[in-house]
Amino acid sequence: MKDKEGKEGGDSRMEEKILSCAERLFLSKGYNLTSMTEIAREAGCTQALVHYYFRTKENLFSKIFEEKLHLFINCIVQKEDEALPFEELVAARTSRLFDLMSANRRLPFMFLSEFVINPDHRLSLKDNVVSVCSEAIARLETMIAGEMKSGRIRPTGTMDLTLNMFSLVVTFFVVLPFLEEMGLVNDSNRDEFIEHRKQEILKTIIGSLRP
Repeated sequence: MKDKEGKEGGDSRMEEKILSCAERLFLSKGYNLTSMTEIAREAGCTQALVHYYFRTKENLFSKIFEEKLHLFINCIVQKEDEALPFEELVAARTSRLFDLMSANRRLPFMFLSEFVINPDHRLSLKDNVVSVCSEAIARLETMIAGEMKSGRIRPTGTMDLTLNMFSLVVTFFVVLPFLEEMGLVNDSNRDEFIEHRKQEILKTIIGSLRP
């Protein structure tokens, strides 16, 4: 059955199912090791239908990758945070980033592998990322300058703060699977351990700003 636009499947449900299955495969296996045939098999449709909706594997991956990257970026560009005291703003953004990674634990591997292995993906998203972040970064720089002038934080740069936030959070979730394989983190202590690390990361970042 075709919908009024002539698409197979009757509505957008199959398109969403393809996206969902592709996301799961890309996150677990990466771009290069995932095939359109495998995506179609997971979604329960023909490979032709996957091509019909998304044309190429590159288009399908880019849609998912860009959506995940925007989730990542939005953790640190929400304008509503700017009404908070500076330390609370930093804590809120770090906490959101941590929670996003906790709910999507394969994201760091997706980002790291694709940025390293497929530079074309990195370059194709560069302008998009810059346009999303530039105004937020400028506002954050103004806030940091004000905090430094008042003596409430030590001299620091916007890039330093942002990289500290990302590196501490992302590194933890890259290391977590190894801790699980070693038996240091298991079903009985996983939630408590993750929450403890979240609080330690927040303390580290906030503490590093104080004069």
